[in-house]
Amino acid sequence: MQVTVDAAVPDWESFEFALESASPETQFYYDTVTGEVHLTGPFEDDPGERERIDADPWRYREVEPLGSTEVHDWMECFVAEVLDAPLRERLLRSLHGRGAFRRFKAELLAAPAERARWFCYHDQRLKRSLERWFEDHDVPVGAPPPWWPPSRPDVQRGGDESRPR
Repeated sequence: MQVTVDAAVPDWESFEFALESASPETQFYYDTVTGEVHLTGPFEDDPGERERIDADPWRYREVEPLGSTEVHDWMECFVAEVLDAPLRERLLRSLHGRGAFRRFKAELLAAPAERARWFCYHDQRLKRSLERWFEDHDVPVGAPPPWWPPSRPDVQRGGDESRPR
């Protein structure tokens, strides 16, 4: 992710929300000038927002939510790391067929430590997907994300610009 002082600082939480949205009726757009994430669809506050977005496609970049296949892959990778063999088998079975997300979550309710580990794992994957969006769309950010440590070794800070090495 390219960090430059003249770029907008993203609203990180809104961006995460956009990536996790499962509503097919809504679209999300990142405003490269303000860093805000705009929502269009039946729940938008400003009826003229869609027209403004359509009028300036270089300013507003669509943020497509993560697909269920990608999140399902995360769940499979997570399950492969579960050390408790009986739980791992139950989680593997839960991933097959319709309702896999619901069954997976239900299985984790009986294992609070693994459930907490899943939330951390999911959060890390989500943050990496967010970073990858900015990289893939070649959109710089005005400040590193808050989850990056201040002395992250792969970020060079200096002068007018901070860039990954």
